[in-house]
Amino acid sequence: MKNESNYSPKRNPDQHAYLDILKRESLGYGPTFRENWHEEMQFYYVADGEGRIRCESDIIDLRAGKAALINSNELHIMESVGNKLTYYTIRIDLAALFQDMPDLIHLKYAEQLMQQRIVFDHIIDEKEQLVPLLHELIAEHESRLPGCELALKSLVLQILVILIRNHIQKIYTKKRFDLRISSLNQLKSVIAFIHEQYTESITVHDLAERALMSEAHFCRTFKKLYGKTVVAYINTLRVDQAEKLLQNSPLTITEIALNVGFNDANYFSRVFKQLKGITPQIERNRIRQTMNH
Repeated sequence: MKNESNYSPKRNPDQHAYLDILKRESLGYGPTFRENWHEEMQFYYVADGEGRIRCESDIIDLRAGKAALINSNELHIMESVGNKLTYYTIRIDLAALFQDMPDLIHLKYAEQLMQQRIVFDHIIDEKEQLVPLLHELIAEHESRLPGCELALKSLVLQILVILIRNHIQKIYTKKRFDLRISSLNQLKSVIAFIHEQYTESITVHDLAERALMSEAHFCRTFKKLYGKTVVAYINTLRVDQAEKLLQNSPLTITEIALNVGFNDANYFSRVFKQLKGITPQIERNRIRQTMNH
């Protein structure tokens, strides 16, 4: 999962040292980019259509006018769940922001923000002030009017104030944060192995050995970091891949189940329904009906 191969660097570092805003458009169902992570916090604002963000153990459904926040170092992916999706990514480099304003570095929360130790809620209420501020941020970025740099910085600071007052989920101590990063690094090879070999038989014992941990410690660490058990994580990955095949492949349901690593088609159907809310056959029928219209 989270490793150097899916690290996503800033795309416009010379435009605004602390801010990166991109407009994306996607046609059809499915992922709009490959699963990735980055060091900056990032908002997703949907302008048109419907999207779904998978961020570690959370699933966030977004329609036009709604926004979500992804914290630093969180692996995630955006999927389109309709015929067309238009959205903006707003990435904020807090370290660069505060370094540009040295008078603010010593304020409360500044150090924690710069070190990425504050975790904010993913879901943003569309009725609160934050969503209009994101919309205004995008408008200022696109307008390039005189003074836009001042306006952008002002808007980013207002957004941070609202996040700090209303959306802090947890604050890591320096020690706890370092332990979390250490555990993440220790599991990098395991996650990469799972994503490369998910179609094969994978045992918890083999994964624990790869992570140089006991099985019990490995299972506890994995669930704490990724919000689900190893088996649930692998099943989610397999079901996500099966969903793509249901959309794009002529394979039968049984063939798809075997293709993504399930040995039993009935078990695959049960897991698929548990995760997606419908059976694979109903999902395939729904996709075909939508494409025919």
